[in-house]
Amino acid sequence: MKLLSTAYFPDIAYFSVLMKEEAVLMEKHEHFVKQTHRNRCVIATTQGPLHLSIPLINEGNKTSVANKKIAYTENWQAKHWRAIESSYNKSAYFEYFEEDLKTILLKKHEFLFDLNLELIQHLLYILRLKREILFTTEYQASGDFVDLRDTDAFEKIDFPPYYQVFKDKTGFLPNMSILDLVFNEGLRAKII
Repeated sequence: MKLLSTAYFPDIAYFSVLMKEEAVLMEKHEHFVKQTHRNRCVIATTQGPLHLSIPLINEGNKTSVANKKIAYTENWQAKHWRAIESSYNKSAYFEYFEEDLKTILLKKHEFLFDLNLELIQHLLYILRLKREILFTTEYQASGDFVDLRDTDAFEKIDFPPYYQVFKDKTGFLPNMSILDLVFNEGLRAKII
């Protein structure tokens, strides 16, 4: 079994693991790791990659990822959605998936883990993938699993280039958020 961390609009490599596995184990009890995919994603824009980051309430370094609270002192949700909309509103499949994703993103989730899980589950639904996500009951330092909590743990995967809206300006940008692949290729994302 593969052990994954939570992720905000995960990248294509993360989703490739979900594609290959019928069930995955998601770490719920690790200490939150700053500056990682747990609260960040990367989308493709006319200027190249754009990093989006969810602001979090600072409660010290010992907060488990399941208890990490989202900060709402700034309107980050609207900023993220405007960036996503600006980048993908001309893509072939944006209009099919935008409303549900926007609704989930604009909900005021208290915890980062809950937002990420709802987004991942909805993206699995979009891709018509039935995957079981199991959760750790305590921190897993080691065990009978392949540990993919750290982004460096993912295999270097060479994905075939696919259509991207700004490819003529930026060149092909590999391993963007799964949003990039879904909005540009729709259900063909499963094949790619």
